[in-house]
Amino acid sequence: MVAAAVTLIVGVLIYNNVFDALPDTTGAINGTTVSSTIESAFLLAPVALIVLVAALVLAQIGGLAGGRGGM
Repeated sequence: MVAAAVTLIVGVLIYNNVFDALPDTTGAINGTTVSSTIESAFLLAPVALIVLVAALVLAQIGGLAGGRGGM
């Protein structure tokens, strides 16, 4: 989980540093298109972290109940 959070933070930092270098063209692939795609992916990142935490909690609960789950 820590690795996923660190990866998300590094991704946001890289995006913020690279955003100004994106070209301002009028073609199909330009800074606006790339930016909107990346921003929509970043909106889903907290959901992925919540799912990861939920999976860890369920694995621990399965281990406490005597199942084969747990870590």
